[in-house]
Amino acid sequence: MCDHDVDARVAARLRKLGHDAWTAAEAGLSRVRDDELTVYSDNQRAVLVSHDSEFSQRRRRNAIGRHIFLQCNEWDAADVLERHLDLIIPVLEHHEDVYVRVSPDSQPKLSFLWE
Repeated sequence: MCDHDVDARVAARLRKLGHDAWTAAEAGLSRVRDDELTVYSDNQRAVLVSHDSEFSQRRRRNAIGRHIFLQCNEWDAADVLERHLDLIIPVLEHHEDVYVRVSPDSQPKLSFLWE
C-alpha cells in the first residue's frame, strides 16, 4: 500500500509487475494519520511504502509491520523501487516487522524489530 505522499505511478508499476498494490486514497484512507495507515497495512498483511522521512524514521526506530522508505525523488520512485525488488521481496516475505530504506545509490538498508 502506498502512503499519501507516494505517486500513484508506484502502485501502478507494482501492479504491472504482478503485485497487489493500492494507494491510501484507493483504500478510502486519504485523510487518516500515518499510524493508522501502519495499522491498516499490517492488518492487511501489506507493505506500506512511503516518502515521508519523519514517519519512516519512527518506523525504523519501532518497526511495526513491513515498511519501505523511498529515499529518492518522487519521479524516480517507481524505477528505484523496481530496481531493488529482487533483494527486498525475500526479506519482506520472511519477516513480520521490518523497515527497508531504498535509495538510488546504494543497496537497501534493513532494520528489524529486534535491532
